[in-house]
Amino acid sequence: MVEWANLALNGLRVLGMAVILAACSLSYYEAQCRGEQLWARLAAPGLRLPLALGLLLISLGRALLGSRWWERVLWGLFGAASAWQLWTAWSESRREDE
Repeated sequence: MVEWANLALNGLRVLGMAVILAACSLSYYEAQCRGEQLWARLAAPGLRLPLALGLLLISLGRALLGSRWWERVLWGLFGAASAWQLWTAWSESRREDE
C-alpha cells in the first residue's frame, strides 16, 4: 500500500534537490558562456534565492519525516536558518528591482 504522506514529504526533498541542481547547472552554463570561473559565478547574489529555497524544501521534508524528536528539532533549526536566508535573499532581490 502506498503511504501518500511519506511520498509527498519525500517529494519535497526531491523537489528541493532538483531546485539546487537546476540553479547550479544554470550557473555552470552561464559561466561557460561568459568565460568566467565557475566559483565566481556561484558567488553571484542571484544564486542565493534558489539555493535557500532548495535547502528549505529539503529540511522541511526531513523534519516532517524524522523518527526521533532531536532529529526533527535539528532539521527544524536548519529549516529555520534556510527560511531566514530565503527571506533575506528575496528582500534583497526586491530592493534591487525597485
